[in-house]
Amino acid sequence: MQKILALAVLGASLSACTLVGNPTTKDVSGNLIGFPSGTNLRLAVVGYSNGNYTADGSESQIIDRYLTNGFILDLPKTLGYGTYRVVVFKDANNNNRLDTGDTVVSRTNTKLLVHAQRENQYYSGIKAGWNVYDTGNGGSSSLALNNYDLQYNGN
Repeated sequence: MQKILALAVLGASLSACTLVGNPTTKDVSGNLIGFPSGTNLRLAVVGYSNGNYTADGSESQIIDRYLTNGFILDLPKTLGYGTYRVVVFKDANNNNRLDTGDTVVSRTNTKLLVHAQRENQYYSGIKAGWNVYDTGNGGSSSLALNNYDLQYNGN
């Protein structure tokens, strides 16, 4: 019985490690809902302002759809202060970067990742550092950047 439990724990650990390019700090996590398997999907953290995305494709991470329906990723250390989203995109040219020609296939959710230099920057309740801010209810959290679920938009 202990061997079976140990194998189950090891399998879960391996799935988490290989999920998106071996994340080390595991800053953000969530579920992937409705995405097709076997497609060339990647995750990227992108700037978000006035309804527009600005790609920081240098830190794109691969989704291994055969292991799990969730993701764990590290936030890029080089990102400036601002508001961001995590998106799933089809990597048209297979260069592991979000760039021109790639299609974002995740729906926009109500959550923003906010990198703030000081408290209450951008939104009330924001702390210095990384936060999740829910535009749907105005709530924010700097403790756990989890439950950042992404849904397939059908593209």
